[in-house]
Amino acid sequence: MLEPSVFLTILIGLFSLINPMSALPVYIGLTQDYSEEQKLRTLKKMCIYILIVCFVSYYIGVYLLNFFGITIPALRLAGGLIILRSGWQLLNVQHKKELRGNIKDENEKKDDISFSPLAMPLLAGPGSMSFLITLYSNRSDTFNVAIWQDVAAVVAILIVVLSIYFLFKFAPRFMKYTGQAGLTSLSKVMGFIVIGIGVQMIISSITAVVKAIYLDLH
Repeated sequence: MLEPSVFLTILIGLFSLINPMSALPVYIGLTQDYSEEQKLRTLKKMCIYILIVCFVSYYIGVYLLNFFGITIPALRLAGGLIILRSGWQLLNVQHKKELRGNIKDENEKKDDISFSPLAMPLLAGPGSMSFLITLYSNRSDTFNVAIWQDVAAVVAILIVVLSIYFLFKFAPRFMKYTGQAGLTSLSKVMGFIVIGIGVQMIISSITAVVKAIYLDLH
């Protein structure tokens, strides 16, 4: 059976990378002219799309990488750099902001914004996708342990998506109590965690490459 700490690591890591709090102001701005029925329909579709993206990344991502000849260490390094950049932006309260102008312009030309730009790239972006692909690639060779890790990953994804649903559904009320200052503080905390995840992925990638070179030489 998988240790609870492993499940918490997956849950906190995924939640920090998706970071729905920093996307709340963008979501509110994009849907401010929507009726309550339109908001609810968009939110439900967005959550379904996030589930699909996360499940595809976790279960199929590794095989897609193999098809294109991309190694796991290369993905870890690329993903680590992306995640590190996202964490730095969160600490400097820039995460999601650089997307707002383009997203607003795009939103005016689209009838349905649930998949793009909300689900991707605003929430389930390259950082969370590379995190899930790397997580699957590190599964244990022991069948029972691998099954428990899959269960932990699926439950973590479901919890994160449910939290997104309720946070966004009650977004105006949530913003009323936390305010922009509260969201900024939460984003900074998430940014610190995200930077740690990015650094760890970069270290793991470099370590794997060094080990491979050492084994080839000896």
